[in-house]
Amino acid sequence: MQTIVAIDIGTTGAKAAIISKEGRVMARGYSAYPTYTGDGNRMEQKPSDWWRATCTALAKLWETLRSEQRTIIAVALSGQMQDLILLGDAGALGSAILYSDSRAQTEVRYLEEMIGYAELTRLTGNEQGAASLLAKWLWLQTHEPGRLAACHTILLGAHSYVGWRLSDATACDYTTASTTGLFDLFGNGWATALLTRLDLPESKLPPLLPAAAQIGVVTEKAAEATGLPPGLPVYAGAGDLAATTVGVGAGEPGRLYCYIGTSGWIATTLDQATPNPQAGVFTLRHPDPARFIQVAPMLTAGGNLDWVRTQIIESEDYAQIDLLANAAPMGSHGVLYLPYLAGERSPFTDPYARACYIGISGRTQRSDMVRAVMEGSCFAYRTLLETITTQATALYVAGGGAQSSIWMQILADVIGSPVHIVANPTDAAARGAALIVGRALGWYDTFAPDAAFFPVAQTLQPDPAAQAIYHDLYPIFTQLYPQLRDSFTTLAQISLPS
Repeated sequence: MQTIVAIDIGTTGAKAAIISKEGRVMARGYSAYPTYTGDGNRMEQKPSDWWRATCTALAKLWETLRSEQRTIIAVALSGQMQDLILLGDAGALGSAILYSDSRAQTEVRYLEEMIGYAELTRLTGNEQGAASLLAKWLWLQTHEPGRLAACHTILLGAHSYVGWRLSDATACDYTTASTTGLFDLFGNGWATALLTRLDLPESKLPPLLPAAAQIGVVTEKAAEATGLPPGLPVYAGAGDLAATTVGVGAGEPGRLYCYIGTSGWIATTLDQATPNPQAGVFTLRHPDPARFIQVAPMLTAGGNLDWVRTQIIESEDYAQIDLLANAAPMGSHGVLYLPYLAGERSPFTDPYARACYIGISGRTQRSDMVRAVMEGSCFAYRTLLETITTQATALYVAGGGAQSSIWMQILADVIGSPVHIVANPTDAAARGAALIVGRALGWYDTFAPDAAFFPVAQTLQPDPAAQAIYHDLYPIFTQLYPQLRDSFTTLAQISLPS
């Protein structure tokens, strides 16, 4: 039986999985790594941690895989996009600046003065805020020119770094490129004129390749570290958004889906797309170069629940979180939660936005505070849904958050549509990466082979009584951020002790 090994470099850890031609995950391994935070919304990870976790995840995979299942014919890659990784002669130069990092506030203002908001959005198809790699590259020019000078290649996705470690080849897939602010969306190439105007050398950027392109083979050195066979073909792969889109069955037009991980989004595939950056909608290239993915992203999704788990409940047990949420009534006794722990990108862009509770009273209990986080995140997903479509008949859900039945029921109640939880929801990106490569190998002639390839584990219908309550609370939720926006900005200007 021929199989593909898929490696997914996520926000919190690396996953390795063996995927069969039928899309079945035959074995998996996982290893976590830390994120390093700092003042000014700094978010960094160490590329060496990605590689270490990849090797560990693969080692765990080999422990669970029978010898007859090791008929691996290719490596498929996926991972977090819009990271800034500097490669020098001896490897990565310092930490990677993550997609969620928004330190480059001054540089955003410079870009708008130098190029103009309208021209930037026209060229790139997307709003370019402080999370843009365009702004972060300018930040490095000012603050770390030595590290930048020592860099010969800038990689833009975590999976691209792992691909380089595996094969000694550098590349960037088109979906990842279109998140960066360095890419001409409709010209389908690096934004050469923009880069020249800003004195940013295009020569430091990697080659643009389709997700299904082979970039090289596993080297002898990488084989020794990973247990992969030397000479095994390595494919460019796709950013996690593209891989997840394909992996949940939305690689062809017509299916709307929601991803709930540390961050999250709502997305769909389109044959033609009209950019809508003013609403925080991102228009990205699809693994099929003739198509687009439109996505409304959420900077912190499941990360909100992780925060309440560690800081309020102080528990390692997610089952306890579900029990607490289930103990609170719908509407959490009038407590609302804004889920903007690290700012937000859609339906508005504001790096200064913050999470907060509204409506705490003397009768508020821990269970209310937990359920309010779930409800607030679902309200935020509804705002994303409304930027993508005027009517959703159903929503498919993947990611770690999909494992919480109560959270998914709240989502169905808030959006007023059925929620289909895909089977093995945390494997969506790995399965999608394998499907992309499998299509290149001739296994499939479409990104959605058949319904059986994307099984649904559970369907949750909206409850009319809950819908009525959330219908009344939702307008209050949507009014809170505009009312607090100036306060968030003012708070960010105050120098406070760490």
